[in-house]
Amino acid sequence: MKLNLQTGQLTAWVERGVALFCLGTLIPAAFGAAAQIPYMASWWTITVGGGIVVASIGMMIFSFLGRRLKGWALVYVAIVTIGLITWPVGWQSPDPATTSPWLWMCLGVAAVCLAVTSGTAWGLGYALVAGLLFAVVRMTPSGQSTTLLGAVQDMIVLVMNSSVVIVALGVVGHAFTSLDELEYASRREATAAAIDEALVEERHRLDGIVHDEVMTTLVAAAQNPNDAHISAQAQRAVDRLAQAGAPAETRLPVTGDQLAWLVNDVVSALVPQARLVSELEELAVPQQVASTLGMVVREVALNVAKHSKAEHVEVRLSSPRPGDVLVSITDDGIGFDPEQVPKRRLGLQVSVVYRMWAIGGHAEILSRPGDGTTVNLSWGSHGEPTQRIKMDPKERSERPRRMPDIPELSRSALVRLVWTLVALQFLLGWTSLDRVTSTWQVFAAQALAVLATMVTLWRSEQNPMKRSSAIVAVTLLIGVTLLVQSVLPQGDWPGYATWHSTVVMVLMVSILVRGQEQVAWIGVGVYAVVSAVWAVTEGLSAGDVLRVGFGPFSWMLVAQLLQTWLIEMADRMVASRRSSAAANRAIAQSFSKMVLRDVWLTQLRAQVGPLLSRIADPNYELTAAEREACLAQESRLRDAMRAGNLVTELTSDAIEVARGRGVDVRLVDSRGTRLPEDVRAALTQHLGRLLTDANTKRVVARAAPEGYEDVVTVLAVKEDGTSELVGLDAHGQMNTR
Repeated sequence: MKLNLQTGQLTAWVERGVALFCLGTLIPAAFGAAAQIPYMASWWTITVGGGIVVASIGMMIFSFLGRRLKGWALVYVAIVTIGLITWPVGWQSPDPATTSPWLWMCLGVAAVCLAVTSGTAWGLGYALVAGLLFAVVRMTPSGQSTTLLGAVQDMIVLVMNSSVVIVALGVVGHAFTSLDELEYASRREATAAAIDEALVEERHRLDGIVHDEVMTTLVAAAQNPNDAHISAQAQRAVDRLAQAGAPAETRLPVTGDQLAWLVNDVVSALVPQARLVSELEELAVPQQVASTLGMVVREVALNVAKHSKAEHVEVRLSSPRPGDVLVSITDDGIGFDPEQVPKRRLGLQVSVVYRMWAIGGHAEILSRPGDGTTVNLSWGSHGEPTQRIKMDPKERSERPRRMPDIPELSRSALVRLVWTLVALQFLLGWTSLDRVTSTWQVFAAQALAVLATMVTLWRSEQNPMKRSSAIVAVTLLIGVTLLVQSVLPQGDWPGYATWHSTVVMVLMVSILVRGQEQVAWIGVGVYAVVSAVWAVTEGLSAGDVLRVGFGPFSWMLVAQLLQTWLIEMADRMVASRRSSAAANRAIAQSFSKMVLRDVWLTQLRAQVGPLLSRIADPNYELTAAEREACLAQESRLRDAMRAGNLVTELTSDAIEVARGRGVDVRLVDSRGTRLPEDVRAALTQHLGRLLTDANTKRVVARAAPEGYEDVVTVLAVKEDGTSELVGLDAHGQMNTR
């Protein structure tokens, strides 16, 4: 059963953040557009401006309704792209623009939208193309007739900012996909281990009953058929089997993994070549339903083994709707016409159709002569809720807010990424030295930025970072801001001479991610106030004032949302890990009792029940054939106890027949765990050939302890004295010695 840490949930959170960011971008875009709308054609303003507003609101509504944003996102991207291409056409003034086109604020958002909904490659490609188009527009009169250097700077910033976000989201998404798969595999291993442990306990309990009550009764009855004490012993054996099969007091639901185990167990015993494909995830099936499904699947597998002559068999478990179960058994055998099956054939009617009907399910049998057979067994939960893992709110509040460890995210790579972004901003600052009144303050500010970066990234493997280090880094960044602003020109937006704003943004986000959220938000607030005061003092427009404060706040908000989701996932993982051991144990014990009661004991009663009932009747005298049957059944049970890994139900039949004609069959199981399915299939086929060969005199099969190259070895001795030793490796491949 998969956790709720799935990548789909990450996608939902990311899409919600992108929608919120699109809506937030409208605020600074509106201030920028206010100064340019009088010079734009009405059709352009209504079509492009109105379309962007409608698409942004639509994305926000859809994201909070839990619906995918792809349609709205593509509309947003299309409108922004059309607006960029038609910007020179829509510009109606004969004079050049005095500011950069306000549409640039939406281009990076459009690239992120495309990456989130259509893939990283699409987003990166769009960012590059949009950057080139924007650079061209910037050199036109409608784009302020900027120089080639200024256009290239705009392109670099646009491509770089959007690419950083796209790559970061892609890396996090890939990392959590890997983490989700790892967590899922770990849970499945833990579940399987709990089931195996519980089944071993129940099997030992059943083996004790079989050995002490059933096997001793069968041997005694074969040797002393008319002893009244043996009749009483046989009745006691019948009673013990009935007691062992009594329903458990607690009947916990069966999980998807457990149902897959049950189906695999009953199928592999009859059709070892069958391939099981389980697509069941979050599922809780009542035990009665699981038990019935197991018995019905066994009946279908028995028909496949006896009648189909199939080489390939596939059993697929899926959940078409939440809570529903569909088991499909498909073979490539000879097939048959279901309409021609006599109604008196109870195997299909009673064991399959009626049993599924009794639990509210449905059985569908599809077959044609020569085309194989498919049996679909379906059951629906009728809307019964599934249990989800929840964390105690008190426990959640007591846990420190800390990012989870994500193996796929290399901390050294993230550190290099931060340094790269800071270095690129330094480069932009150097290309804008002609816009400042003095240069030494710029280089001094860059020296302080280097110190702030070193403090922020120092010992990045330790989270959270020290509060004192975070305060020092924020103080240095405010110093960087004051130094840069002291040399910026008055009365005009200084362009990329404000390189420091991106450095502040990147390092504030890094401080937030490293666990010092309060310090980071206070730092951003101080930076916004300082920058706003500078913008107002220098006589900049309201849009410029908003621009200097909105950028860091918007990036901090996106980072905060992402970090909140990651921490939520970490909390759920902790809660899941804490509860899974006890839950697995309880459910596994309940499941193992169900398997004992409804699978093993059902098979055992079918094998020895009639004989025990006759032995228990003091007035019934066993025939010679029945006495031989007692010894044969005792040998069969002994094989199952001593070498359960080596025998299946069909193999046991072949062994019984072979022993009946004098073949010496010995089975030794020295392995502590279950044989791989490929080995079981190959072994069943090989033993079947040997046991049905009239020239076989002796067969010795041994399962080796784990770690041996040959998992199973089979020695066959012929009537003429020749022998053959065959080994089976872990993949079921045979090699003859």
